Amino acid sequence: MIFFCRYYILSFLFFFLVSHIQAQQKSLSRENFLADFVFTGNNIQFNYSTLSVLKARLKNETGAYPVSTKAALGFLFSFKYQVNFNNYYSFITGPEAIIAGRNFITSFKRNDFLPALLNDFKVNGTNSYTPDLIIGLPILIEKRWLYAKTRYFFADAGICLNVSTGADFDSFSIQLMNTNHEFYNAGGTDVFANNNAKPWLSFPINIGHAWLLKNNNLFQLAICTNISFTKYVNGTYRIDIPGRILTQGKYSSSGSFIGLCLNYIFTSANYRIRKAFQNKVIESLH
Repeated sequence: MIFFCRYYILSFLFFFLVSHIQAQQKSLSRENFLADFVFTGNNIQFNYSTLSVLKARLKNETGAYPVSTKAALGFLFSFKYQVNFNNYYSFITGPEAIIAGRNFITSFKRNDFLPALLNDFKVNGTNSYTPDLIIGLPILIEKRWLYAKTRYFFADAGICLNVSTGADFDSFSIQLMNTNHEFYNAGGTDVFANNNAKPWLSFPINIGHAWLLKNNNLFQLAICTNISFTKYVNGTYRIDIPGRILTQGKYSSSGSFIGLCLNYIFTSANYRIRKAFQNKVIESLH
């Protein structure tokens, strides 16, 4: 009989505690997680971006052979630490790796050469694509506009310290085969691709929207830009066709870009929710 009473009392207390926990959890689920749990601690974020790197600049000096450049594909990968001051402002920094592309575009008619080329030949944005790896350290301030319990707009801006891993001297050469199976060196680019081994500053600006996921982490979709006034790539280009005036000029690129950025942010909100829930349970039992 005593054993049965003890079992009954323990079962009653267990079901009471479970019911109480479920009630408290339901109450917590109605809280504004963004304001009360997500931004009350610091976050870690991972970023991936597909970029459109602004086209390299050409400045003609002699000759008039048609040459051009266009926007090039790039990528950005980063890991950042986010210090949240409050629900509306944060400090964000962390290393990032940028693959900034550039190109050189022209074309050649087979009969412009003697002996003639085997075929007409085009130098386009794909077969002239040259990537540079840039390591950056951005320092950003973020502003948020919370308009719903699980969604908000944001904008961040700041400065970024950059270092290029590009070569001291980088040469792109156009070699064309003629009908005698010999090659013409028809031109190309000769550049320095690391800002003379010196770091430089750029100015990132990002605008986007964020969603709170079911696991209480964040997903962000943003338009990202990085504006640089430094020509970290600097050199010359030339087109040399026998019997024609040499076409040459200056070739440069700043690496400025605009892109689409995907961010995943680990918020640690579940830990803070669990702690708040445990505190409420303890308070209600006293």
